[in-house]
Amino acid sequence: MQRDIIVFDLDGTIADIDHRKHHITGGRRNWRQFFADCVDDKPLEAVIVILRNLYPKFRVCILTGRSDEVRKETEAWLAQHQVPYHELIMRRRGDNTPDNVLKLAWVEDGVVPKERILCVFDDRDKVVKMWRKAGIACFQVAEGDF
Repeated sequence: MQRDIIVFDLDGTIADIDHRKHHITGGRRNWRQFFADCVDDKPLEAVIVILRNLYPKFRVCILTGRSDEVRKETEAWLAQHQVPYHELIMRRRGDNTPDNVLKLAWVEDGVVPKERILCVFDDRDKVVKMWRKAGIACFQVAEGDF
């Protein structure tokens, strides 16, 4: 089978989330506000340039732990910053599964067929480790120990 899918994470990989990390670090975590503030993210241009160059030749799938309660805002942000993609897969509202477990489940369940994934771009240490353990090449675009 042809490896024709390239997976990109969104938060911390395509979108700069530094301005809203305070909602999920420290003692109290406010995930709803963390997701809501996504509209103010800045684009991470280096990764977006790579994505744009890969898009014509590969199927670009964005897998994100971001809640689908902000799907419209996310789609608008991607359009505003001219981020092309074929598929946007988001966590369901209220699902608190850790992102490394969630993304692996999407692959194991065939939402994104593992045998078709060429590589992944991600930032979070535990997610990068998961991809590599699963035998999928992963490019870590930033430090992500949160």
